[in-house]
Order: sequence, then C-alpha cells, then structure tokens
Amino acid sequence: MPASGQHISKIALLFLILFATAACGPLKTYKLTAGQAQNTDAAKPDTTSVQIDTSLDQDIRTRHLEEKIARLENRVALLEKKIRVQAKPSPLPKPEPKNPPLPAASSKPVQPAPYVKNAHLDPVKLYKKGRDLLLRERNIPRAQALFSDFVKKFPGHELADNALYWLGECSYTTGKYEEAAKIFKTLVQTYPKGKKVPDALLKTGFAYMSIDNVSQANHYFKQVITRFPFSPAADKAQKKISHTQ
Repeated sequence: MPASGQHISKIALLFLILFATAACGPLKTYKLTAGQAQNTDAAKPDTTSVQIDTSLDQDIRTRHLEEKIARLENRVALLEKKIRVQAKPSPLPKPEPKNPPLPAASSKPVQPAPYVKNAHLDPVKLYKKGRDLLLRERNIPRAQALFSDFVKKFPGHELADNALYWLGECSYTTGKYEEAAKIFKTLVQTYPKGKKVPDALLKTGFAYMSIDNVSQANHYFKQVITRFPFSPAADKAQKKISHTQ
C-alpha cells in the first residue's frame, strides 16, 4: 500500500476510535445513571407500602376496640339484669294457718283400753284391770278409760259404785278436784246404799278442801260422821274438821 493510503487508513481508524469512545461514554454514563437511579429508588421508602400497612393496623385496632366495646356492653347488660332481679321485692310469706281451737276439756275419758274390746270383757275382769292400772301401774289415763266404760256398760253391776268411785279417784289424783267432787256426788246420788258411799262423801270433802272451799268441805265431813259414824271414813272426817276449827 502506498504511504498516502496508509495515512488515510490511520486517520479512518482514529475517527473510528474517537467515534467509539464518544458512543461508549454516554452509554456508560447512561448505565451509571440507571444504576444510580435504581439505588436511589431502593433507598427511597416505599410510601405506598407504608400507607397500606398503616391502614391495616388502624383497621385491626378498630376491630379490637369494637370487640372490647361489645364485651363491655354485654357485661353491663348482665349487671343491669342482676340489679333488676335483686331489686324485685321478695314475695311475702304466706301466713300460717291458725291452729284450730282445741276442744274443751271433758270429764269423759278419751283413751280407751287398747288390748281388747271392752264390750266383750267380763265386768269383774274389767274392774280388776282398771284397779291394777291405777294402783299398781299408775297408768291413770287407761284406768280412767276402763272405769268409764264399766260405768256406761254395767251400771247395774254390784261393782258399779266401786268403779265410779275409782273414776273419781283418777280425776282427784290428776288435780281435777271439781271434776272429782262431781263424780263422788254422782256416786252418792246414784248408789245411796253402795259400799263406797262413806268414802265418796269423805273424798268430796277432800276435793273441796283442795280448792280452799272449807265450808263445803266441812259440810261433807259432817255428813260422813252423821250418816256413817262407825266407819273408818268418819274417823278421818272428824280429824279433818278438828284441823279446820
């Protein structure tokens, strides 16, 4: 190649080099600028993400508060219900029924003999059983029942005045002196010739003496002495009169 041709080739190559250098410079600058832009973008905070996260946190907190408020409202409702229940006045207790009045005390015995029916008993056995209950067993209610049955069922029996006398003794022993006096006077009126008349008159005086009716007591003591002067009852009556004078 001639020298002028080589010189032209070198100049062309130089231009190519300059052109390549010029072209690469902006490219590098562009690449660096793009890289820096990426770094800059990476360094910048993602405001969109932060805004989304913040709104989510607020929603969650709002839901929690709403749940707490709902629970508190339920508790308040329960408390109000309890207060209303406690505030209700308790019903007044029903008045207890008054006890019916007890029947008035009667001179008639109320406790029958439990072992057998008295209607089928022999009068003598009934009388002896009553005496045993009164004098030995001291079971006055049962003895009183038996003597009362005897007087009602066997009023004409020879032991009827005795049964009536022991019936009066049952009342006298239990402190029912007026009732006893009444039974003894009934004996004297019903069986004036009975063997128990002197003792019935004497016990009538004792009954009146027990209720401090001295005049009536002395009246019956004197009857014993006048009507049956030689009886053991007369001696007792005389002693009683002596003590009252």
